[in-house]
Amino acid sequence: MDWENPLRSIAATVDADVLKVLATAHEPVTGNELARLAGRSYAQVYAVVGRMVDEGLVLAARFGRTNTFSLNRDHVLVQGILAVLSGPARLELEIKQAVQGWSPEPEVVAIFGAAARRRATAGDHIDLLVVRSDGTRSEDPAWRSQIGALTRRIENSGGNPVQIREMSESEHHAELSGGGTTGGARSSQSRTVFERRWTN
Repeated sequence: MDWENPLRSIAATVDADVLKVLATAHEPVTGNELARLAGRSYAQVYAVVGRMVDEGLVLAARFGRTNTFSLNRDHVLVQGILAVLSGPARLELEIKQAVQGWSPEPEVVAIFGAAARRRATAGDHIDLLVVRSDGTRSEDPAWRSQIGALTRRIENSGGNPVQIREMSESEHHAELSGGGTTGGARSSQSRTVFERRWTN
């Protein structure tokens, strides 16, 4: 899956880039703005958006000499488009739901690297930090089984190969203290999917 624009996983065309811009825009955009945000030429965008207007997916409005465009959110196909764009967030939720049932339970599970920045392409690895408690041995059969099952589940659900960086709770705290780039909830370089909550 392309984490920057999941629509490219279905159609790696100008259409995907135009639809993402319109789906995430909070107000109508001009043709020039649309081309700049989509990273495509004006001629490419103009041809695509004209067809989408004809199909009813995009609404066009004219203000003076300027045309603006917005996604027609009442169109029957738009919910499907939005669902595709939500793919990375839904995969993160799937990971969270999977590890919540683990025994032994993890301390932290976080995505880092290109996927955390929403820049991973279909060919990129999904980098996952998994922190186990100091009381759980890395070679524990139940733990190893969970790690293997999670890897397969992510690869099956998202299509990207997965690289898991595993460490103990003590190692994780040491990395946090040293300003490491996979530091879970307190790192700007990662997105925490799960963090164990302790209760008294």
